[in-house]
Amino acid sequence: MEYITLIIGIVILSMFICITFNRRLPIWFCNNIGWHLEPKFVGFDGGCSFNGTCPRCGKFVMQDSQGNWF
Repeated sequence: MEYITLIIGIVILSMFICITFNRRLPIWFCNNIGWHLEPKFVGFDGGCSFNGTCPRCGKFVMQDSQGNWF
């Protein structure tokens, strides 16, 4: 019975940690590493690049030649 309580406590704690970091970690990726999500509305500047606004952080982003958004 004690092991079941311990396992339930660990599961609840790990779920709480995942929920907490799930909210803050993606913004950290945008601000510190530069990993942005694909914009919902992609524009084209007439040159060689697609652009738009990252839906996660709201910054103006462009697509590089490998398909990554920066």
